[in-house]
Amino acid sequence: MKEYSSEFIRNVAVAGHGKTGKTSLLDACIFNSGAAKRLGKVDDGTSLLDFEPEETKRKMTIGDSLAVTEWKNYKINFIDTPGYPDFVGEVMGAMAAADSALIIVAANAGVEVETEKAWKLAEELKLPRAIFINKMDREHADFRKTLDDIKSKFGTNVIPVQLPIGQENSFKGVIDIVKTYTKLGEELKQEIPADLEDEVEAERYEMLDVIAEFNDELMEKYLEGETDNLDEKQIAEALAEGVRQAKVFPVFVGSAYKNIGVDKLLNRIVEDMPSPDSKTYTGTKPGTEDLIERKVTDPFSGQIWKTMVDPFVGRMSYIRIFSGDMKADAQYQLIRENEEGQERISGLFTMQGKKQINLEVAHAGDIVVTSKLANAGTCDTLCERNSKIKYDRVEYPEPMLAMAVSSVKKGEEDKVISAIRRQQDEDPTIKLVKDKATKQTILSGVGEVHLDILGDKILRKFGVKMVLGEPRVDYRETIRKAVEVQGKHKKQSGGHGQYGDVWLKISPNKEPNPEVHDGNVWSESIFGGSVPRNFFPAVEKGTYETLAQGVLAGYPVVNVNVNLYDGSYHPVDSSEAAFKMATSIAIKKGVLAASPILLEPIDEVTVLVPDSYMGDIIGNLNSRRGRVLGTDPKGKGMTEIKAYVPASELYKYATDLRSQTQGRGSYTLKFVRYDTMPDKLAEKIIEEHKKETAEK
Repeated sequence: MKEYSSEFIRNVAVAGHGKTGKTSLLDACIFNSGAAKRLGKVDDGTSLLDFEPEETKRKMTIGDSLAVTEWKNYKINFIDTPGYPDFVGEVMGAMAAADSALIIVAANAGVEVETEKAWKLAEELKLPRAIFINKMDREHADFRKTLDDIKSKFGTNVIPVQLPIGQENSFKGVIDIVKTYTKLGEELKQEIPADLEDEVEAERYEMLDVIAEFNDELMEKYLEGETDNLDEKQIAEALAEGVRQAKVFPVFVGSAYKNIGVDKLLNRIVEDMPSPDSKTYTGTKPGTEDLIERKVTDPFSGQIWKTMVDPFVGRMSYIRIFSGDMKADAQYQLIRENEEGQERISGLFTMQGKKQINLEVAHAGDIVVTSKLANAGTCDTLCERNSKIKYDRVEYPEPMLAMAVSSVKKGEEDKVISAIRRQQDEDPTIKLVKDKATKQTILSGVGEVHLDILGDKILRKFGVKMVLGEPRVDYRETIRKAVEVQGKHKKQSGGHGQYGDVWLKISPNKEPNPEVHDGNVWSESIFGGSVPRNFFPAVEKGTYETLAQGVLAGYPVVNVNVNLYDGSYHPVDSSEAAFKMATSIAIKKGVLAASPILLEPIDEVTVLVPDSYMGDIIGNLNSRRGRVLGTDPKGKGMTEIKAYVPASELYKYATDLRSQTQGRGSYTLKFVRYDTMPDKLAEKIIEEHKKETAEK
């Protein structure tokens, strides 16, 4: 592959809802460029881009793929993104690496949920956007209906620059409304069917009406009624200017499956989409908040936007070059969040799916891949040692579905955890934490499919199988009244015996400090030496340890005062162990006599949903024993709902919320407090604990 300077590079993230034909379109682009001898098909498993076993099995894109395409002396770095909501992190990474976005809409389905979300993400990043209406050959394909749907969702500055010739079975071609390609230097020759001449002319006037708004020269001629004599090259340049400034959003049309309209799409991408040299990139000086700007002509800097993990090859790092040249055999400064280092580049290549194409050097604006970096990970910055910069990290969504993870085979827990941690290098939306309270390892992901596919991956790559289950809820126990209780441990077994005797006052702690011993306080008020002072530490230790182990259902007892006020000892048989055991006996007996209750954790749930789903979501929260605190309109048809909900009622809430809102809802959690658990539910937890204890 030849070298391409910034002016001749286009970086385009291709996004949209699942099954709209994104991957098929890029397979067609690669085929039409001459890089592939046959047109890959997703349905028969021959796609160049969906090459992972998990993708071919499910016939869906799971991870971003780089699909480099050479087209008439230009290099287009397409990034194919997943359309399934569980893999939104991949879409975010691709958008951060691209200079523009191509949104795919199926002509037989219209604008779907993930299409809206992809558009919104590109809009937040201020990326120029274009739309490709795909599947014009399919049953129920309707160009006008789809176009109206797009305009209603994305605004009136969405304008068709191509029209279809026919639709469904009669779809056979595409007409360009813009008649000149300025960059490609080609005159566009096409015959317009007589029955479409009026429609083409009407759309042409509508297009001119939009682009004239920000082009003074065009506006002047337009107002003077000189539209018939407008220079076609000037129209094309004004359109391209509007697209690059994200003021106009062109609509293209075609069929990836039948390879109709694909060449015209490639032409328009080269013509209209921005090149990297048109931008200035902003980062910060490492260790400070001072802003730094980089132009393509400045020393090398780039950012890793994707990492792939292979057990044999190691890490493959996908890098967006923002400035300067990157060489295949060079050493660069690694800038991480709170540290720096050095990385040696041992090779440089680009990708068409899994096919590697070697490069000696890559210029500013390009997207490249290297392997076997020692420490660099996703979102890290690489730069020249004498020209340091740190680019902002992508803010990936917090995973919403939490599951307890373990291994199928006993003794392989560490292997499973190690495999998941390696996959975290590849997928920043995976979260893994050890819950100290429940002793479980908690794996969090975006959704059930996300975690299911993660399991398939670590089995294939690392040969270990993980099991997912419901996480244990971290309940607490406490008491409601004060009691006085004795605990005596007496045992004679030859030689020295064991003797310890304590009297304890156990009462609720009205002013607990949860940071210290879970709000439990031990004290002594011994008078007359009934328990020698040297045994006090044993009584104190026995108190805290027994409370931590729980009495009712095996959960820590909290917010309790324990006072040692009397007891007895034996001058020979008493020991620290004996007093510790006596204390444990007294605590267990006393807690059961002090009107014990179970406490459950309460989370503050903040749910963001479209207004139309608000009633259903509030009803669902109420059904989970939630207490709705209020609602707050957030604009653009969205409302925020806050509620207090018991943690035990939130298992798989992410799945239910997605189902209820068609994937449009999201939520965050924050622990608030512990509250008394209803008696019937508490009794069930206590009985389960008794059963488990008996089985042991």
